[in-house]
Formats: sequence, structure tokens, C-alpha cells
Amino acid sequence: MIDFLVTNATIITMNPGREVLENSSLAIDQGRILAIGPAAELEQKYPAKRVINAQRKIIMPGLIDCHGHAGHSMLGIFSTDSLAYWGQAAVKVYFHYCAEDFWYYDGLLGALARLRYGVTCGISVMGCEPRSDDPVFSVNHARGYAQVGVREVVCTGPRRAPWPHTFGRWKDGKLVEKLVTWEEAMQGTEGVLQQCHHSANDLIRAFVTPFTIVPSLPTWGHSAPDTAYQLTDFDRKQSRAVRELAIKYNTRIHSDAFGNLIRLAAKDENALLGPDVILQHCLGITPLECRILAETKTNVAHSPEGFYERCPYPELIEWGVNAVITTDGAAPRNSFDLLNAMRKVQFMEAVLHDDIHYLPAGKLFEAVTIDAAKALGWDDEIGSLEVGKKADVIVINANQAHMTPSHMPVHNVVYHAQGADVETVIIDGKLVLDDHKVTTVDEEALLEAADLESRQTIARAGLAGFYNQPTWGKTYLTMDEPIDLSPLKYPD
Repeated sequence: MIDFLVTNATIITMNPGREVLENSSLAIDQGRILAIGPAAELEQKYPAKRVINAQRKIIMPGLIDCHGHAGHSMLGIFSTDSLAYWGQAAVKVYFHYCAEDFWYYDGLLGALARLRYGVTCGISVMGCEPRSDDPVFSVNHARGYAQVGVREVVCTGPRRAPWPHTFGRWKDGKLVEKLVTWEEAMQGTEGVLQQCHHSANDLIRAFVTPFTIVPSLPTWGHSAPDTAYQLTDFDRKQSRAVRELAIKYNTRIHSDAFGNLIRLAAKDENALLGPDVILQHCLGITPLECRILAETKTNVAHSPEGFYERCPYPELIEWGVNAVITTDGAAPRNSFDLLNAMRKVQFMEAVLHDDIHYLPAGKLFEAVTIDAAKALGWDDEIGSLEVGKKADVIVINANQAHMTPSHMPVHNVVYHAQGADVETVIIDGKLVLDDHKVTTVDEEALLEAADLESRQTIARAGLAGFYNQPTWGKTYLTMDEPIDLSPLKYPD
């Protein structure tokens, strides 16, 4: 008896031939895909402990989100109408007033949210900028993901320069702070790699994640050419240390990049560029930098943003860059809904070019499955449904009005499917979502506990005033009174 037979479905394989199979079944045993083929044939050949009838449903690989943030789930929509100050508030919480359990609950929330959106694997950067002073925060976050049963790539590394920084945590009813050097932050990063990489039966991996690839330059938005002309000694020191750490633990590098950072970074012999690197955002980059990314085979992760600057996403793909789509979730106005992020990216490019033919359905589908797995260096085991690969499988219910008629299943998923349509999820051969019910944890109890921890954290940080009220009857948000910014002050 094999473990599972998911039968009578349309299967979008994402194998090298991009086959879409009708009236087919998927056999799963011992965590891996055993067979894919005609339903009648597999039903006769493989008796199973559990048969899942997926008639008028779509079987497809789990979605893969190559960039998101830990901590954001616990903040949620907090300060969503005060975005100018959201980053300061988040830093105060993440680096000063959170307890160690804050990160565990955030891991649970993020994993549950991603699971219900059909995301079976996702990157989590530890904070708005990485927190690496103590491995316990990343370890707790990974514990939450592993408990739910969702794959996670924990990403941490040194935060912004200059150093040292004051780090704090809420412990035994009080704020405990410590001055941390860059060297100590790198030691903490190594501790995360030691404890998390390939942990939980390889459900969890860990990447080295410095906050931007050129730490001497601004951490958001493109830098003018006359300010981005020379690497500092610290730039070279950090890139060398990051490279050495990634090599030592045979892992990858993830970071942010913006216009003129890539050109400048390329001058470094230890540049954080290459096939083992994923760069998020890439807003405002130049044609020269597109060429550098292509020549170095650097992966790019793109989320639907670019209100002020643009990532040349279709152009990067045409250059030959493996460019994937991410959520950048889950706050303040984002979620882990990768299906929606995919559509937003396509819509923004269509509006920009006044041409709806940019980024057709097949390319969008690749960008959140097999191409995303390649960016993670995990495409040997996930990202497609092929015999021998890990069984990371989602079942989407297409037997609904908004997905009927059911022909053109790839288009149907890309343009019509919602997170609520994901009814069954198998990760690493384990049934994690069974007919919309989470099987691994008490979801209701955990949501209640996480909500309480979030409210208590924001209250003790003195930030409850940043819970915004709805603005009724206006077409443009304005503030009638100045915001009290005094609660945003923090030691560093």
C-alpha cells in the first residue's frame, strides 16, 4: 500500500515538457512522487492508504515564494495608513521590544497563511532588515514553520551599517539591551546556519542575508552614479565574510539590490552576484546592470511594487536572467497571496507598456514554481511534479462557478484561482491541509495566542497609537492632526 493516490484530476506537471495531463493520477509514497499517469492505470497498479478523488480539480506543484519577511505577520496591518513611519515602528518592535516567542508565533502565522495560499515553500528574512544578534529568533521562527509542516528558507545576516547597534528583547517583564558589533552579528548568522540549515528533515534551510549588497550606500532606492562610484573597505570586508560563510555551509545568499548597487558591487572580487545569489527588488537598475545580472547568472526576485521606481522584469527575462515573482509579504499592505502577486506583476507591466501581451500565463506560472525552485537551488527536488521528486503538491478545486468552464487549466489558475480554492496540500509527502482543514496544529488556538502576543508587543513598545482608524467618505487620505512621533524613539 502506498501513502496517497490523488486521482481523476487535471495535472499541471511543470516538467521539462510542461505537460498538462487530463484524467490523470499522482501516486505518492515515502515523501516522494512514485508515478504520474492515466487515472485508470494508476488506480489498478497502486492501492493506497488514502485515495483523494480530485475529479474536476487541478493538481499542481506547490507555489514557491522567494522573498518575504518574518515579523510582518505579527504586525499585520498595523500602521498601514502611516507608511512613512511604519519602518521605524517595525524596527522598534523587531530589534527592541519583542520576546523570543514573538518569532515563534510569527513563524506559525506565516506558515499557516502561506499554506492556505498554496505556498509550500517560502523565504523569510528575519525582520524588516535581518536580525542576527542571537540565533534563537531564527530558530524559533523555523520551529513554527516546521510545526505547521511548510518549507522555509530562513534568511539572516548583518543589518544596516554603521556598527555597532543596540539590540534588545523583552524578557522577564522588562527590556534587556545589548550593544552588538558586526563581528557578533556575523557569529549569530553562523549560529543560524548551524542550527537551521537542512533541519527538520530538510524542511528548513538557511541563507546568508546581508542588508543590501553594498552596505555603504542607502538601503532603499537607487543611488545616483556620482554617489555610487567606489566601494569602501567595509563593503569588501562584508561581502568577503558573507561569501566565506555561504561556502562553508554550502548554502546561498539573498539580499536586496537597487540601481547602481549592482554596477558597483561587480567591481568586488567577492561580489554578491552569481547563480548562488537571489537579489530582491532591483528597482531602478540600468541596462548595464541587467547585462551584469545576465552574465553572472544572478537570480532576481521581483514583487509588484515600483510605484516610484521600476524593476525591468520582462527585460531581465529577455536578457536570460532567472527572474521570479515574490510577495514581499506579509505587511503592511501585502499578504502571502502569491497568486495575486503574480497577477499584479502582469497588470503593472500591461499598463506600463499599454500592451496586455506582456508576461503570458505560462511564464507567470513558471515564475512561481520551477523557476523559483531554481533560484533557491532546490529544483532537483521541488518546483515540478516529476517521478522521484519531493511530493509538494496542491489541489485546487476548479469545480466552482468562477473556474468553470474548466478548459485551459493554466490560464484558469493564473487568472481566476484564489487562495480559498486551495483545498488540499501535501508537503514532503505529508498531508498538511485536508479539505481546507490544517492537520498539523490547532489552528484556532494558535491564531488566538498569536493575536494576543502581537497586541501585547505593540502595547509595551508604546505604539498602540499607530493602529489607524478607517477614513470614511474621502477619496484621498489626509491627516487632520500631527502624528505623535515620540513613541517611535528607540535606543539605536
